[in-house]
Amino acid sequence: MKAYEFEFPEDRYYMKNHVWLKQEKGNILIGITELGQTMSRGIVHIDLPEIGESVKKGDMLVAYETIKAVSQVSLPFDAEVTGVNEKLWDDPNIINSSPYSEWLVKVKGEFHEDSVMNVKEAAEYYGKLIAKERERFADN
Repeated sequence: MKAYEFEFPEDRYYMKNHVWLKQEKGNILIGITELGQTMSRGIVHIDLPEIGESVKKGDMLVAYETIKAVSQVSLPFDAEVTGVNEKLWDDPNIINSSPYSEWLVKVKGEFHEDSVMNVKEAAEYYGKLIAKERERFADN
């Protein structure tokens, strides 16, 4: 499903902070949406958690720094880190190369569907966000 030119695959859930979640073999892969990655070009540093680390609902899971800003990823549920994308240590910018095949971390945990958006809700939410931003910049 698309919101303007940005793709949102139907096999995952989304959060308003440009994060996607994909359930896979008892784990949840966590990544950044295509839109989020477009906004985060130029990642210069990333802080990943340790495998086995427990992260409480709302606490920082991942932090990454771009040329313009520092962003954090947190989750709406408690989780235990079961894997990290090791490639990011050498080149944190690879998460921009393939938004839905490159992931940040893998966790064990359970989320309630009312705490995340399905693909239809996400496309609608992000579509409104994009429209508002484009309108704002068109006025300048």
